[in-house]
Amino acid sequence: MRRDVKSWAAATAGWSAVSAVAGLMWATGGPGFPFGGSDRAARMGAVLTGLDPAPGGAAVFVLGLGGMVVASLMPSRPRLRFVCWPAAAVLLLVVPDGRLLLAVGELLMWHGDRVEAAAVGQAWCTAGGVLWAGAALAAGRGKGRAADPGWARPITLVAAALPLVYAAPRALWAAGFPFGLDPAATAMVSTPGGRTRELVFATAAVSGGLLTLGLTQRWGTRLPAWVPLLRDRPVPGRLAVVPAAAVAVVLTGAGFTMWRALAAAAFTGPTGEAAFDLANWAAWAGNLIWLPWGTTLGLAAWAYHRRDGAKKSLHSATLRRTIDCVDRGYER
Repeated sequence: MRRDVKSWAAATAGWSAVSAVAGLMWATGGPGFPFGGSDRAARMGAVLTGLDPAPGGAAVFVLGLGGMVVASLMPSRPRLRFVCWPAAAVLLLVVPDGRLLLAVGELLMWHGDRVEAAAVGQAWCTAGGVLWAGAALAAGRGKGRAADPGWARPITLVAAALPLVYAAPRALWAAGFPFGLDPAATAMVSTPGGRTRELVFATAAVSGGLLTLGLTQRWGTRLPAWVPLLRDRPVPGRLAVVPAAAVAVVLTGAGFTMWRALAAAAFTGPTGEAAFDLANWAAWAGNLIWLPWGTTLGLAAWAYHRRDGAKKSLHSATLRRTIDCVDRGYER
């Protein structure tokens, strides 16, 4: 456990150091400050917007230095994990907005030139949120927990089914059957480029759902016999956990933004382009799936990680017992 905490703490301290350097650069007039004000940022659900680079950069610098101190003390003071959770929550749920998931979509379409600089900054903050959460979990890790919690399988099945709900309307739009869209949105999805885009999104969602099933299936831990060259070989735990966790983090952040915007619209009323127009309900209703999808996928990945870690611990314990028996045999 101690080595695990040290690894997470070192990575978190490194992330904090780089963030402090970036904050100092912004405070002194450097380019790339990601929290500037713009109408587009507000439309995409941004919370931290309209900040001045000088005080904003100074705040990032101070927070980065504080993060370095907390992360460095984490291995010897595990109670500091209670400081990590608020930091992770802000970085994962407050900083990101819809531009981050939009950037993922642009990359799927091989349009990397359309990725906004703000989305790159949000990706960096999201990585920091993962590190802070990982450090907190490692510091609080104890013994006596079930390796495979009872909720793991049903949660994984839900995580595998939710992307199908997201993919269904997009598959129909790609096939030329638009519904639930206003005339402007219908025109967009009816073009060849629009149909291709919706087909890519639908295919990615369905593929993600199928891969999610592997978190509870045998082929998720050992490759099937029909896979050439690699048949029946064990699947590295990180190969399953890291992609699933990354997708879960992005979906959860974007979904939280959507639900936050929907709640704001319900209380304040629709305004301009940020409105949830009922005439265009299918354009945004499917995006409400992001939050439960990301949350359940994250829980499924966590359960898989616990199960994989328990197996490795069992194998290590068995190997140690075998070595002890052999040693005792030699002593006799």
